[in-house]
Amino acid sequence: MMSKIKRLLQGLVYGLIPITIYLIFGILFNGDHKWMLPLILGSIFLFYYFISSKFDFWKTGILIILPLFLSLLLISFFTGFNLVFLYIIFVPISAFLGSLFYNKKNYLILIFVLVFFPILGYYVLPNQIVLFNNRSARQIKEFKGLTVVNKERDTIQFDKNKIIALDFWTTSCAICFKKFPDFEKIYLKLKSNPDIKMYSVNVPLKRDEFEKTVRLVDSLNYQFPTLFATSMEEARELGVKAYPHLIILKNGKVHYDGRLETEEKIFINNIEDEIKRLIE
Repeated sequence: MMSKIKRLLQGLVYGLIPITIYLIFGILFNGDHKWMLPLILGSIFLFYYFISSKFDFWKTGILIILPLFLSLLLISFFTGFNLVFLYIIFVPISAFLGSLFYNKKNYLILIFVLVFFPILGYYVLPNQIVLFNNRSARQIKEFKGLTVVNKERDTIQFDKNKIIALDFWTTSCAICFKKFPDFEKIYLKLKSNPDIKMYSVNVPLKRDEFEKTVRLVDSLNYQFPTLFATSMEEARELGVKAYPHLIILKNGKVHYDGRLETEEKIFINNIEDEIKRLIE
């Protein structure tokens, strides 16, 4: 009886190690989960490989992972499941694989871990986040309209006979500026199609001055055209509250309303794929 209690207490102490691993990698990579996920899973795999001589996985070992598992569930209530979903699924799996590798010494398990965990972080995680965040992005609804001007302050009307892609951004949105080069590549790739029009749309902040924003846009020297919304309130009425935000119009109606996704590794709701889908 005493030995069981001692082993259980040992297990609880060991349970602090997976949480520590999570915290250390979170600090080292500043919350960048594409690096955190594979390294945390790999570390837990190694951790369980080394402790499997002391603990049977199904009797005590599974309890060691329980504190981290419960912590992830708790985090999900505050941040949503989009970031912790894969951790909740694969933390127990990585622990089991570490124990299995210790007992079986099958190097196919090790190869699987070395190949699959990086794929999880680099490809699966970002697409899963997009999937969670863009659950209702594809929809057909009325376009309420938006007052936009060019840099000469001429009001621009959108052609209802064309597919119109609108990339909404603000001067304070660092991610928006990082996505401009990708937006440019897609614009240059599709600009020869007369049925497609792509615009970046600046949404003004209270501190913004129109002339300064125009000079900023000119200094960036991108080829895609930039339009300027006349008020943030109109953009909010369209549902644009976080940036960058993408709205795609076809036949004068909204067919896509969600996050702007431009990276090639994002194959869910990538802007190029969404435009091609509407063409087809």
